[in-house]
Amino acid sequence: MNLRDKILAYLYQNKESTVENIADALREDIYEVDATLKYLEREGYVVRRTKGLIFKKIVYDLTAGGLEEAKKAYENLQNKAKQLENLIVNGNIDPSQIPEEYVDILPLLVTLSLIDMLLLQNILLFDLF
Repeated sequence: MNLRDKILAYLYQNKESTVENIADALREDIYEVDATLKYLEREGYVVRRTKGLIFKKIVYDLTAGGLEEAKKAYENLQNKAKQLENLIVNGNIDPSQIPEEYVDILPLLVTLSLIDMLLLQNILLFDLF
């Protein structure tokens, strides 16, 4: 899953997020997240706003078109979470040997509560992130 889709899926569940919040949740470089947000803003999927009266901060939210794209990305993420869960539950993979395609999205799955943490109890999550 590319960074664009990860950000859209994150914003689908976390409205009005700062660049720092998004980068921390996704475990991605803040400069890459910022650049991707600017690209999404040019595409018309994301809108940037200033929030706060005294302590102002820049937050990002989805536009109507962005909401449609974010929904697709979120549903894709849900499907990946179900696939990973099935692989672990059915014993097709050892939890300590998660395929690379899932390792990349694991921080987002955990952040959005799409994967049951009990399934991952044998993994040192901090080693993956």
